[in-house]
Amino acid sequence: MRFGVVVPGHEPYHTPEYLRTVAEAADKHGIDVALIWDHYNLPWSNSTVDAWVALSYMASITENILLGTCVTPIPFRPPAQLAKIVSSLDNLSGGRVVLGVGAGWHRPEFEGYSRWRGDSERVSMTLEAVNLMTRLWTEGKVTFKGKYYQTRSTVLEPKPVQKPYPQMWWGTTGKRMLNAAARYGTGWIPTTITPSHYKHLRRQLNHLLENHHRKEFTYAYADFETRKNERELSETIEEFKDAGCQLYAMTWRFTAGESRERIRWFSDIVSSFR
Repeated sequence: MRFGVVVPGHEPYHTPEYLRTVAEAADKHGIDVALIWDHYNLPWSNSTVDAWVALSYMASITENILLGTCVTPIPFRPPAQLAKIVSSLDNLSGGRVVLGVGAGWHRPEFEGYSRWRGDSERVSMTLEAVNLMTRLWTEGKVTFKGKYYQTRSTVLEPKPVQKPYPQMWWGTTGKRMLNAAARYGTGWIPTTITPSHYKHLRRQLNHLLENHHRKEFTYAYADFETRKNERELSETIEEFKDAGCQLYAMTWRFTAGESRERIRWFSDIVSSFR
């Protein structure tokens, strides 16, 4: 198995000291990926940092760890602009970007910074946006005429370091999004589901991947529960491993002062699962 840490990205987990401590410690102790929530507003906090700015900061002080979002609400930003942001960070980090893909869920932040649509329409926008972004990452000039997005002779250079495009891990349990994950994605990273539900959906996704003739894929899980002791953490990882999980990411709600030692503790515990 591989392992990751998930940074909430809201107060108090968004200071330079906190981001630096977590990034450096995770990189030092062999954690595979550091992910950050991509939200401008949350029900419990409006004090946040932009996820892609935070990831750029973390990329500048690390060398090996993958860096990504858990997850980005794709309809929240213009997809051509998001494609440029992701490609830029992939170049600056030496090919270490993971784009977490979701359709969004928190209406107030959309109404404040973007535009809110219904659930089904946000999924449709997500699928159309990903289609556009993959074309921008792989083609020269792109003219795109979709229902929601249009571009004319758009050139995105430099292309991402990762080929054919950066990793995309889909945070979803819905049928349409799972099918799109099998078509476009390189991974799946749901949250707040049981190991048995995870195993069930993994089986469905595996069939979809076969239909799309896809083989290389990361089955991940982002655990939003924290403060587990060693026994509880080991048991949780074992349960998800048995359900087919290949990468377990733990949400990091510790102070900057605690984080350095706690990440070493986390690394020691998970070493037996590698």
